[in-house]
Amino acid sequence: MCGVVGYSCTNPQKEHYEILKSIILQSKIRGLHSFGFSFFDGQLKTSKHHDIDAVEFPFANKIIYHNRYSTSGDYKDHNNNQPISIENTSLVFNGVLDMRTKKEMEAHYGITMRTDNDGEILLKLCGSDKSKIQEYVKNTSGSFAGLILTNDNTMFAIRNKNRPLWRLNHAGALFYASTRDIFKRVDRSFEPEQLEPYKVYES
Repeated sequence: MCGVVGYSCTNPQKEHYEILKSIILQSKIRGLHSFGFSFFDGQLKTSKHHDIDAVEFPFANKIIYHNRYSTSGDYKDHNNNQPISIENTSLVFNGVLDMRTKKEMEAHYGITMRTDNDGEILLKLCGSDKSKIQEYVKNTSGSFAGLILTNDNTMFAIRNKNRPLWRLNHAGALFYASTRDIFKRVDRSFEPEQLEPYKVYES
């Protein structure tokens, strides 16, 4: 179980960041081993931490965030923690794409992996290609709910039927979180919508 959080807007506001921080704090229940985020500032930048108090967000109009319980690869090595950033694309996700070891995954998919995290498979096979990402998520036998941030500052959100992902449209911004109750704990008046399985939401 992991926590996925996202933020996207055209005009960042202080109010947005207060909401984002609250959503992230409420997402701690979904993972305490590591915390990380990616954003775009002329290029993709990623920051990872073992202490949530060390997380300081830049003022950016798109951010993807992840907090983790260790499932694949040693969480003490940040290479294995999310966001996974490869070839100008960053990924945060909740789920399991492949349970094999790194060596076994490399042999099966014909790829060379930098990490032990199975999310790297999606990045290596699909990159930032929207249609390939959608096709991969449709055909995977695993579970997936994720956010992808590309090097042209485009965000994709997609899930399959085996993992939830919710979105809130509020105050001129879009916020994403793994479950509805996370939003409700931030503000009981929030009414998020659950994303449709296999549909790519682009912002």
